[in-house]
Amino acid sequence: MIGFGKSSHKRVPIGYEDFKLLIDGGFYYVDKTMLIYDLLHYGGQNNLITRPRRFGKTLNFSMLRYFFDIAEKDNAYLFDGMDIMSREEEVAPYRNAFPVISLSMKSAKQGSYSRALFSICMDIREQFIKYSYVLDSDKLTEIEKKDYRRILECDTGDDLLFGTALKKLSMALSKYYGQNTVIFIDEYDMPLEGAYLAGYYDEMVAFIRTLLESALKTNPSLQFSVITGSLHILNESIFSAINNIEINSIRSSAYSEHFGFTQKEIDELTEYYKLTNKEDDLLKWYGGYRFGDSELYSPWSVLHQIKEWSRNSHKPSRRQWKDMSYSEFLGDLLASTGVDIQMPIQDLLNGREVCSRIYDSISFADLKDDLTSIYTFMYYIGYLTVTGAPKGSGQDLYSLRIPNMEIRGWYEDILKQSAETVSDTAAIGVDKDKPVDIGNDRENKSASRNDHSENDKYSCILE
Repeated sequence: MIGFGKSSHKRVPIGYEDFKLLIDGGFYYVDKTMLIYDLLHYGGQNNLITRPRRFGKTLNFSMLRYFFDIAEKDNAYLFDGMDIMSREEEVAPYRNAFPVISLSMKSAKQGSYSRALFSICMDIREQFIKYSYVLDSDKLTEIEKKDYRRILECDTGDDLLFGTALKKLSMALSKYYGQNTVIFIDEYDMPLEGAYLAGYYDEMVAFIRTLLESALKTNPSLQFSVITGSLHILNESIFSAINNIEINSIRSSAYSEHFGFTQKEIDELTEYYKLTNKEDDLLKWYGGYRFGDSELYSPWSVLHQIKEWSRNSHKPSRRQWKDMSYSEFLGDLLASTGVDIQMPIQDLLNGREVCSRIYDSISFADLKDDLTSIYTFMYYIGYLTVTGAPKGSGQDLYSLRIPNMEIRGWYEDILKQSAETVSDTAAIGVDKDKPVDIGNDRENKSASRNDHSENDKYSCILE
């Protein structure tokens, strides 16, 4: 058991993404259960929440499933003493009241379409296996049971069969329980990233679009849905046909404190483990993020560092998030892009801020030759953070900086790698007295993205 000497501190949860395992195992839990309340009071029928990876999305999904799932009534005790119980009377009608379909696409980043499709289809099939007892009910017609069995018996990737599977399962569960279905889809953009890198993007986009449209748009059995990912991906019509989808990115104030650790939560964590003398280190190395109106820390990195300090409190802070999300993708992108990114990176490493627009969404195709798209991408995946909007710009412009020492290490690696292959990298100079100007080199590639079509250059006036 991990602890501090002879003390009886709760264990530090490393790698636990199942809410029940974490609570039953006696681990320290940073209470995020008020996400339930906010979803019920402020959410739409379909909700997309984008956050950088390793900021607690999967654990939050697990927590939501245990709260809403009608099949998890025996686990209602998990929420005893949690923050959400302060709203017990308001949330009681929704507690363990709905059948829940929970799908993760984390494993669908594969080298080929067939392998990625197989991964998604088998994860969907697992949901059918979980609820296979509905076949014993007379509430489903024989045709519905036949369709259900076809998916149960299929052990291959079949885009036609599985494209409408979530809708069919939700309708079957709705009939069985007499309640509409809640659908959770985690890391929806992971298969799209893999598809873009491996060259089967169009096929994967078509399948994801069919899967989501059938489940979330034309589904009378849907109560509500929550979808997570790192990015809101544009120009693929994945979400455009879904009515009234609520999009909440890290620019939004909605749910801002539910992903990542707030300063209050860090204070409670360090006080509990008697590490209040380490708060400055945690801020310098793993804090510095701004989501909406909230200042946040990386939960993955904080917990890993605290675990190390539980063994040796004198160990220095270090990079915990070495295998960072999108790091290989972004490294290749910066090495091959047609725009000059080396000098702005050096400016960032010198402690300066850069100025850029931030788009609402990302198109992978635009990342190759548009600096604003690159900054937007780096911001949404947690490699840059916002410090404030420039004054007097009249544009959707932001001041951006490296959030902390951990991310700084990644930038240093990128410049070091570039220096080994680009002979003039070492000659980059920085005039610290000159304002940083970041131009938007994007061409108007798509009329459908008219809010991103400006082609002018900006001069930042930093606050």
